[in-house]
Amino acid sequence: MVSLALWCALLARPARALDDGITVDMEGYYRVRGVFLPGMYADQRSSGPLDLFSADDGDGRMLVQRLRLQPEFSAGDKAHLFIQADALDDVVWGDNESLASTALFAGDPSTTGMDGHAGDTFRVKRAWVEFMTPVGLVRAGRQPSNWGLGLLANGGDGFDDTFGDNHYGSTYDRLIFATRPLAIAGAAAGKESWGEVPLYLAVGVDRLVEDPLIQYYGYTCSRTDPAGDPIVEGSEDYDPRCDPDGQGYHTIEHDYTEPRADDDRGQDWWIDQNDDVMEMIYVLVYKGEGVRLGGEEGDLMGGVYVVNRTQRETDSDIWIYDAWAKLAWKGIYLEGEALTIRGETSAIALPGTYDPSGATDDPLYKKADIWGYAARAGYERPGWSAVFETGYASGDDDAADADFTGRALHPDYNVGLLLYEEVMARVTAITWTDAADGLWSKGGVVNSRYVFPTFTARPLPGNEVILGVLGAWPDVPDGSRILCREGDEKGGEAVQCSSYDAEDAMLGWEVDLAVKQRFDEHMQATLEGGYARTTDRIPVANLGLNPDGRFWTVQSRLAWEF
Repeated sequence: MVSLALWCALLARPARALDDGITVDMEGYYRVRGVFLPGMYADQRSSGPLDLFSADDGDGRMLVQRLRLQPEFSAGDKAHLFIQADALDDVVWGDNESLASTALFAGDPSTTGMDGHAGDTFRVKRAWVEFMTPVGLVRAGRQPSNWGLGLLANGGDGFDDTFGDNHYGSTYDRLIFATRPLAIAGAAAGKESWGEVPLYLAVGVDRLVEDPLIQYYGYTCSRTDPAGDPIVEGSEDYDPRCDPDGQGYHTIEHDYTEPRADDDRGQDWWIDQNDDVMEMIYVLVYKGEGVRLGGEEGDLMGGVYVVNRTQRETDSDIWIYDAWAKLAWKGIYLEGEALTIRGETSAIALPGTYDPSGATDDPLYKKADIWGYAARAGYERPGWSAVFETGYASGDDDAADADFTGRALHPDYNVGLLLYEEVMARVTAITWTDAADGLWSKGGVVNSRYVFPTFTARPLPGNEVILGVLGAWPDVPDGSRILCREGDEKGGEAVQCSSYDAEDAMLGWEVDLAVKQRFDEHMQATLEGGYARTTDRIPVANLGLNPDGRFWTVQSRLAWEF
């Protein structure tokens, strides 16, 4: 294991020259974030209408931290090795694993993370190399992935959110090649001016996770009937899926789910590519920074990001199309990103999965048709700026059927402090449980459309005061995470729910305020607060959350960047 002392030594001597002309530089930060959620849970509420801070029996409180070290080794301008290591990554202060038998004599703190699970004290999270060739840039290794506003691919680096912090980040084992196609074409055609056009083309391949150690079938197989007799072809209980070799009787036996230990796999499962998730990525982007527009300099950027994700074992073939554009000119700011996920897969193992159409014998079959977008329009002056934002994440009224239409936006694309970041994150985690944690929103925008205007004032150098107002409306209620009301539709047809208990059209609203201060070049401090009201669309009372739908938070961040 790499010694933390080694990283601290590197940190103490940034830009140190090593042998053979190699230099090393260090970037990173240490940050502590405090989160206070008074009266978050139902059994912690007081009786007063606004007496939220008097409920002391378990209000949500925590301090989390992270030390991020990012050394860069360089051999001139041509080749670079990047490493990102996190120590105490979002670890909660204190002993949160009951390690101390006597609290009054407690000693060392634990490594419990924000998700309640113990993590590593120190971990190398990313490492990749990049180098120039005569025709372009090659990057290889475990590396961050970021595109556009970060709705799909979000590196989760730095402090780039209006409110809140990054906790996740997109990381891929990737080999990618990027080039300037017009520069190459111009060199071949003798048109050197073509090389001045900032158009970039990139092609890459990713290797992602393999299948989980749980197999979900969606149906049961038993070799015998309740009387103990073999189940044979022609009997009422016979299912051809339980007789895959056509023996005329059930030859396999399993429940809806079946644990898969390492012993249940072949000895070469770790190099077997049948269960590997692979993807090809294709990027075309124009990055016009400081270009002349109408006699003034501005930024004009845009492009497309295309992903083809496959897995042979589950017959998955998914295409993702993501377009992004940005304009910053004469104080005007416009930026937007839109994505769609389409294709077929049998890799989503959810309890109760079925295909009611009967079009396929595969109970896991799903056809993806997912949409999402975010758009911003604003105006910026030296002392202030105003931005109007709207966004959308498509929902799914029945995630168990063959039409898969809902997915949250990336959780590090923060919209507010409470409604999505805390309330819907808990609602999706509680209702989906650990068996389907892939559908947790984790704080991302989920199954809704929203508007989010913000106003920023800069009264002093290094100081910002930000006010944001969020309003959200459900896309497609599912009757569990978002309750139904009369008149709800999907694709022009009425949503079918077992009950229609909701009356409000909105999902909820919130108001956020942040004060940010940067000082001494490296230090920054942030104090944030928010108040949210959820409507009867969200079943907070049934999930152990505040039953009247009123939520407060006070949060802070102290960070040292280097």
